[in-house]
Amino acid sequence: MELSPYDRERVETWSADFAETPAFGALPPAEKEAAVSLAAEFLRAACEAEGSGPENVGEAGFRAAMLDRIPALDLPEEIRPRAPEILATFLETLQAQGRLSGGAAFVRALGPAYLARCKAGGGARTPPVRRGTPAIGRNDPCPCGSGKKFKKCCGE
Repeated sequence: MELSPYDRERVETWSADFAETPAFGALPPAEKEAAVSLAAEFLRAACEAEGSGPENVGEAGFRAAMLDRIPALDLPEEIRPRAPEILATFLETLQAQGRLSGGAAFVRALGPAYLARCKAGGGARTPPVRRGTPAIGRNDPCPCGSGKKFKKCCGE
């Protein structure tokens, strides 16, 4: 769901306000460069996933943002593994400001799953496609029920 202009503005404001907090000041310089845009993209994706404003986002939105949108971002290699911790710090800041009720521990817990979805060179891995049923071999009985081998029946 597309965010309303009001919600989009709040996401941008909350992300920009993060840059003025002591928690942001404690980040290394390389992380500071990416933190505000990363936080904005994360919160925007979480809101879109839940179809709600930023103050109502919960674990379902955080999960969708962490595992679907954030791995697909073009982040510098030194920032990519630190993204869950940066975003947890952002959520802790929002909680301290009374804007959100939590989520930092949940985002930290999603860290290993997030890293598993990241490709080494950047971007997101696509999960393998699994068959619902096993493949039919040439010498297996035909699934149509004729009693013939597949290769002599429907496999021709």
